[in-house]
Amino acid sequence: MHSRFEHIDIWIFDLDLTLYGPEANIMAQVRDRIALYVERLFNIEPDAAHQIRHAYWKKYGTTLGGLMAEHAVDPHDYLDFVHDVDMTLLHPAADLRGLIEALPGRKLIFTNADAPYAQRVLTMRGLDSVFEDIFDIHRMKHLPKPAPASYDRLCTELDIDPARALFVEDSAHNLAPAKDLGMTTIWVNHGIEADNGDKQDYVDHEIADLSGWLSSLQLRESSI
Repeated sequence: MHSRFEHIDIWIFDLDLTLYGPEANIMAQVRDRIALYVERLFNIEPDAAHQIRHAYWKKYGTTLGGLMAEHAVDPHDYLDFVHDVDMTLLHPAADLRGLIEALPGRKLIFTNADAPYAQRVLTMRGLDSVFEDIFDIHRMKHLPKPAPASYDRLCTELDIDPARALFVEDSAHNLAPAKDLGMTTIWVNHGIEADNGDKQDYVDHEIADLSGWLSSLQLRESSI
């Protein structure tokens, strides 16, 4: 293990676009399902539904947050609907499974999705039973990343010492609260997120491929 990571024994992973790439076309489906939920809820046209979806996302961090706050939408009903997507483009990743299993210490999922959906993704990727726990949006009390309270709740409930934890995430801004707590932060940059020039403050390491990065860590360990 590289000396910069020898102190890490808690490995925290985001789910979507971290444990699989954008080519799987999952998040575009989720976005469209959110708009469809809004369209049916208010009996409005698709364009108007997308406008509401985006407006609530900007104001509350998720469309769900806005629908709960302003319309008392049931989060379980909503999440069941928006996560009813085609996952056939997800494929088992035996190499990734082996690399994560070989990491020393605990492995956790921290996701703005819910646990049933996360479990489906992990199963499709061949990563079921690899992770100790899935800390999902319900356990965050529906305060999505990057709400600092949810990072505090994660650490408290799962007994995490941030100084010994590493967080891997594809949305760079979600790394800021983790860095503030003292975690080591890894940004999986797919070239989708606009670079605003200030990520160096809370991104310790920028990578393009999770499997390649994990492999490089373990190759270094085996060569010592």
